[in-house]
Amino acid sequence: MKFICPFIFAVLLAAPLWAKTSYYILPVHLKNVHEDYAEKIVSLTIEYVAVEGDEVVPNKFDCDYLLQIKLIRKEKGVAVIYEKRSPEGELLWSYGHIAYSPEDFAPVASYVARKMDRWEKEFICGFGFGAIGLIAPIKFVDYNYEPFVQFNVESIKMAANLNIAFLGSKPKGVHGSVLGASFSVAYMFGRRFVVPYLGAGINGGLVATEIKTEFENRYGLKEEKTESESVVTPGYFVELGLSLKLKNEVHIMLESRYFREIYKMKNILDGSKEVVHGFSVGVKFGV
Repeated sequence: MKFICPFIFAVLLAAPLWAKTSYYILPVHLKNVHEDYAEKIVSLTIEYVAVEGDEVVPNKFDCDYLLQIKLIRKEKGVAVIYEKRSPEGELLWSYGHIAYSPEDFAPVASYVARKMDRWEKEFICGFGFGAIGLIAPIKFVDYNYEPFVQFNVESIKMAANLNIAFLGSKPKGVHGSVLGASFSVAYMFGRRFVVPYLGAGINGGLVATEIKTEFENRYGLKEEKTESESVVTPGYFVELGLSLKLKNEVHIMLESRYFREIYKMKNILDGSKEVVHGFSVGVKFGV
């Protein structure tokens, strides 16, 4: 358990290494348009991409995406077309607008710089680990394992998770387990390589606890007695996280949750009943 927090802290410190999305602008495609227009649209694109915290790189082989700009003369103006492509040339996103004068290039470039990273669809699957803690009915903190699948579209993250945890409290001799599933929807604040997100979801599963105690029977011999308690309950949770996307398409997500179940569960130490609730923190790796 001791290495989890230092690891999360180290990843957060390394986050700026992946913070910028890099683009390489291909030669502008012109049709019945003067070359001065190409220089102007490229200059504005570089400027507004930088305003959004990203960058245009001079080397095609150092970029995350290719950007193709087309200027085509139309009857009432110039059609400005942006095409965002993968380094292999696959079309990922496009946008077109009619500019009635060169002054219209600036708002078009500004809009593209803000929006072109928001329309990718991604399917991610992976595995996570971390810590889960019960606050009630009995206080536990132990390891949590979490395979997951996730789908991102625009600024929305949808994820389905399995939660597997084996809980132990050595001083009290209490052991337990959590086996559940959850579905969440979160809003991602931006679509860059470092993205905070906030969401909520529903869950359900089995929470079980047991305690083994020794006692002397009527013959003076020691025997072991086991008491157990379990509940299958639906619930809900809120989550806060930070998603990091490396250049090789590996995703790292740092995530924390507060969860609360619907039904109460008996505390096997004192017999009281409380609603099951607690927290989890962890790291997820996905591709």
